Order: sequence, then C-alpha cells, then structure tokens
Amino acid sequence: MHVAAVLRAAFVSLFLVASAAPSTAEERPTGSSQVFAATPSPGFPEGIAVRGNRVYVAGPATFGLNTVPAVLAYDLKSKALVGTYPITIANPYAQQRALSCIAFGPDGKLYVIEPFVGVIRMDLNAANTQEVYAPFPAPPLTGALPNDLAFDGVGNLYVTDSFQGLIYRIPAGGGAPAVWFQDPRLLGNPAFPFGVNGIRIDKKAATMYVTVTVRADFSGAVLRLPLVDAPTAGDLSEFHVFSPLTGLPGPDGIALAKNGRIYVALAGTSQVAVLSPEGAEIARFNGPAQGPNGSTLPWANPANIAFNDLAGTILVTNHASLVPYDPALFAVFDVKVEDKGVSLP
Repeated sequence: MHVAAVLRAAFVSLFLVASAAPSTAEERPTGSSQVFAATPSPGFPEGIAVRGNRVYVAGPATFGLNTVPAVLAYDLKSKALVGTYPITIANPYAQQRALSCIAFGPDGKLYVIEPFVGVIRMDLNAANTQEVYAPFPAPPLTGALPNDLAFDGVGNLYVTDSFQGLIYRIPAGGGAPAVWFQDPRLLGNPAFPFGVNGIRIDKKAATMYVTVTVRADFSGAVLRLPLVDAPTAGDLSEFHVFSPLTGLPGPDGIALAKNGRIYVALAGTSQVAVLSPEGAEIARFNGPAQGPNGSTLPWANPANIAFNDLAGTILVTNHASLVPYDPALFAVFDVKVEDKGVSLP
C-alpha cells in the first residue's frame, strides 16, 4: 500500500476510535440545570454541604410538622442515597421538629441547626452519634429563629437569627451562644419577618457576608461585616441590593467561589444570582431543571447552595415552601458553573 494511503487509513482508524470513546467531561452550557436527586417525605430540604464524595442534605425546614428530621447522604457520582441520619435528640419545647442549615466543622463533624434545640454535632458514623454543641436561649415561635451557620478560621461558629436580627458567636469547642452583632438593618419586614439569613465567611479577607431576605421596602440584600472581635454599626455595609420591582427577590443561602464571586439563592423569584467580587450582579440562572425521561423540575424557592467541584456545578436545595404543597418539588438540583468553591471550613 502506498505510504499516503497507509497514513490515511491510520488517521481514519484513530478518528473512529476517538469518536466511539465516551466523553470524559459532561458537555453542558453554563447555567444549565439538572435534577440531582429527589428528597423523600417529609421534604422541605434546606441545608446542604459537600464533603469528600458525598453531599449531605437536611430537612424538613418548616413549621407545623411533628416528624423526625434527618440528614440524608448522597453519592456525588452515582447520585444514590447512601445514608440517612435521623436526629435523635428530643425537642424540649413543643411537638414540632425541624432542621435548617448545616456545615462541616474543622473537626470533620457535621453541625446542624435544630431550631427547637440548638446546634447539634453529628459524627455521621454507624452509631449515629449526636450531641448538643450549643443550646439557644429561646425557642422558635417566641421571637427567635436560628437559621444558618458558618465557622471562622479559629473554630468560632456564627449563627444567624432571622427573627431577632442578630448573629450569635459560639466559641470553639461549643457552649452558650453570645450575641456577636445586632442591628436593625438585620431585621425583616413586619409582614414577612425573615431578616438576616444566609451566612458565609471569606477567611482570607476576614470578611463575613450575610443575606437579609426581606427588608422594610421588600428588597433583599447581601451585607458584609469585618470579622473582628466586636463589630460596630459603622462596620456593616451593603454589598448588593436586590430590587423588588420585578418580584420579591428573597435572598436566602449563599456560597463563595474561589475567584471572589458570590452565588445567592433567590427564594422569592426562584433563581440563583451570581455577584462579582465588587458586588455587581453578573449572571442570573433560572429553572426548570432537566429530569429523567424528558421530565422537568420547576425551581421552587431555592434555599441553599454548595459547590460540587467534581462536576463543575453548584448543588441547590429546592425548598418549595412558598408554593402550593407538592412532594414532587422536594429535590436537589444542580447548575453548571465556571467556578470552584472555597474550602469549607
């Protein structure tokens, strides 16, 4: 065979082999959304955190249910439910139980907010070992609502209280919470009293970011504070304001990217906004999420966000608390992004 013919035959053979080989990276456009996993009854998923090859989801985050809340573990690659960790610590106040947000601590254990109990520390082992890490001074429905949590670089834990407009600090090792910062700008609207809500800490910049879900004018905001021992009112500044002119934005959970961008779950408009390091909105993502067999999942009041760097996505809890009750809406969906998440804690 002529040399040129041999080269052409070899090229064609290599092309056919390459074409038949499966792609090593999923080809998805930025902003595209897919269903990651359904969350079983009682639903209302809120907290979410990624560690190793698993993602952990907590719920239900709603009032009026006397059901056993739990943390669910899913495999990041197979998306299969691989573990269930029911909360075993009894609620001392009422026949209601709930779980809101979760975060891993420097010790590798999972910290969860049970609003009627406090912060619970979980080992996530076969024995489902749990303990109260920090009790709260007042139960929900009496003017308090502990909501989200974040660790700083030395192990202090900060917890937002959406109804009281304040941020607690719990010392490393646990114990009684102390009010670290309180300000009227952290309070919600009297008609919808969800004030300070999501919280994340940029350890390199020693800066805390928090969301205020519904302000007096029905706008929502991301505010920031320096991570100092005793911040003052003058230290609180606006990072970004979400206008209510096109609907109640309702910013909820937030996640920080390594490049300084901030991802914000907009529970009111059922979207995810992306903010630049300077605070400008540079993108906004919408549903629905694509499901199996051509099905779709409407985005319904997304609550919290965690980066899945393995897949180049963010994972978002579909809380579905502000829409007519529909168990089919309780799920986790993902969104293809260009960023990686900061290490937590």
